[in-house]
Amino acid sequence: MIADLEARARELAERSRELRDRIRGAQATQRSPDGVVTATVAPNGSLRHIEFSPRAGECSPARLGEVVLETVRRAQEQAARQVAAAVEPRFGGAAAPGFVTGPAPEPDDVPLPRSLRAPDDEPGPTPS
Repeated sequence: MIADLEARARELAERSRELRDRIRGAQATQRSPDGVVTATVAPNGSLRHIEFSPRAGECSPARLGEVVLETVRRAQEQAARQVAAAVEPRFGGAAAPGFVTGPAPEPDDVPLPRSLRAPDDEPGPTPS
């Protein structure tokens, strides 16, 4: 019985290492359709690298910002799909949780922690 438990523990440790390695390798790179921006993100969606072609100087600042955001968003979605593909088989084939593959919440949808709220952001009666 102990030998079975030890074998199972070794198997779980190996599967855990494999999953960790697959998740760590889930970086994604996307290029904007016009080739102006190339972005690479980590498995957690954070930006690792961004590159601008010489044509980036032809874009208005507003347009360049839109292209950067869209390109990074596409790379983040690709990385999330890779992470989901790594995680899904390890959890009985169940669909990956929405927090992995779903869209990121808009900044206004994410509540600030209490410690970062201004006094007038606190719920309650309005001072007179």
